Amino acid sequence: MKPGGTIRIRLDIGGGSGTFAARMRERNVTIGTTSMNLDGPFNSFIASRGLISMHVSVSQRLPFFENTLDIVHSMHVLSNWIPDAMLEFTLYDIYRVLRPRGLFWLDHFFCLGSQLNETYVPMMDRIGFKKLRWNAGMKLDHGIQKNECYFSVLLEKPMT
Repeated sequence: MKPGGTIRIRLDIGGGSGTFAARMRERNVTIGTTSMNLDGPFNSFIASRGLISMHVSVSQRLPFFENTLDIVHSMHVLSNWIPDAMLEFTLYDIYRVLRPRGLFWLDHFFCLGSQLNETYVPMMDRIGFKKLRWNAGMKLDHGIQKNECYFSVLLEKPMT
C-alpha cells in the first residue's frame, strides 16, 4: 500500500515469537514486537532472534512519542475479549503514535456478528481512521452456528 522504503518504524502488538518482525527485517523494516510471556518466554525468544522485544500490555499506553510510527500491526490480540472502553483507549493510543498517513493493520479481529456493526464499526469511525481496506467473514469452525466472525482492516491516519 505504500512505496518501498517509506515504512521504516513499526510496532507489532502481540507478536508471539516475532516471526512477523523477522520477515519484515528482511525488507529493512524495524519492528518492535510486544509480548506478555503468556505460557512461554516469548520476549526472551524474540530477543534471541536479534529482534526488538517489548513487554507491553494492551492496558497501558504505548511507550512512543506522538507521530512516531509508520505502521502498527496486530493479529489476534486485539479482539472482543478486551472490554470496549479499554479497546477504544488502545485504538486512540495507536492513533496517537502513528505518523500522519501512517497505517494501522488490524488482522483477524474476532467478534460476534452482531458486535461488528453495533460496536466496532462505530468505534473505528469515532477514532478518525480512514478505511483503506475492510474484509469480514464468518468464522469457519463453528462460527456459522454461533454467528461469530473475523474482520481484518487496513486503516490510515489522516493528514489532519
